[in-house]
Amino acid sequence: MEKRTPYSVKNLVEGVGADIIDGLEIVVFVADIDTSVILYANGYFKSLLGFDPTGRICSQFIHEPDSSSCVFCDIGGDLLDEQGRPVAEIKREYINPFDKKWYAAKDRAIRWVDGRFVRLEVATDISEQKQLQNFLKEARQQAQNTISAKSRFVALVAHDLKSPFVSILGMLRRILERETFSHDVHRQFLETIITNGRQMLNMIDNLLAMERLETGGIKPEPCYFNLNRMVEDVFQNFDHIAHRKKLNLENRVAPDQEIFADKYLYLVVVNNLVSNAVKFSHEKGLVTVSLQQDEGDDCLIVRDYGQGIPASCSEDIFRPDVKTSRPGTCGEPGSGLGLVFSQQIIQAHGGVIEFESEEGEGTVFVVRLRGSCRLTNSRDTTSG
Repeated sequence: MEKRTPYSVKNLVEGVGADIIDGLEIVVFVADIDTSVILYANGYFKSLLGFDPTGRICSQFIHEPDSSSCVFCDIGGDLLDEQGRPVAEIKREYINPFDKKWYAAKDRAIRWVDGRFVRLEVATDISEQKQLQNFLKEARQQAQNTISAKSRFVALVAHDLKSPFVSILGMLRRILERETFSHDVHRQFLETIITNGRQMLNMIDNLLAMERLETGGIKPEPCYFNLNRMVEDVFQNFDHIAHRKKLNLENRVAPDQEIFADKYLYLVVVNNLVSNAVKFSHEKGLVTVSLQQDEGDDCLIVRDYGQGIPASCSEDIFRPDVKTSRPGTCGEPGSGLGLVFSQQIIQAHGGVIEFESEEGEGTVFVVRLRGSCRLTNSRDTTSG
């Protein structure tokens, strides 16, 4: 078998050509492992320094003058094992004090022309990559700061908007409950103001919650709670509207039915879906809420027999960038955010909201979660 020639810079120069190595825009030099004296430097390294470093100690011009030690020269002993044989190459990055540029260096032990092992270093300018890394890091930080500032702004605006609205609505409800009206139209005006105010509060809550959900400020904390009582509480929120429209709201969830989800977030979903069902129902219509099992999923079903969803809107109702809101059967306004936020909530739970609708016949929304509901005969005070 042919004996292989030991690898050396002399072999490399003779095999490839000194002109080629000198023309490479990378640093190539060879130093003695014990003394760190430069034995060979290519043309690029010489031009970088402005002189020929051959015969000089590399630490004199590679590291800062006030450094007590040289991390570049100290690795020489790591290039050979205890038996004096070459080991794997060592990779590192450093800033050259002459041109202030970043270099990615690879060092390895090779056999020199006189038979000893020496250190070969090949270093490539990576300043542009480092600048890009720093730019991306700063961009990410700026983006995070922007998100935080935006979240704070949204929270402040929401708080400033909600406080007076809650106070005004509270006073209007007390007037509606305690005062008598000589004309029904006055009561109707007041009811309309309260209804619109409540819808604006829901919109503010949805905006704030969507922002917190998207930025990680809200994370689902599932627990078991009584779903029947939750639906009853939601129905109470729409008593006055249902009475005005002469709607029949039916809670078909079993009295002892529990479901496993984040109670607050799930309430938002149920409230939004029932709100839509009431909004788009015709006079003397029917809205039902039930729970069924389907292929191992817990399916909350909210059904109405009202306007239905136009085919032109059906593909976009869960998209925040497309306006799909429509007035209800009595002209009720909407923001179009309720369904978007509800879908985000259920997706954060690992589920999905589906729907079927036929214009003029009504709509069925199905909230799918992985099956974990249960029936209990004991009243759990923590779950209600």
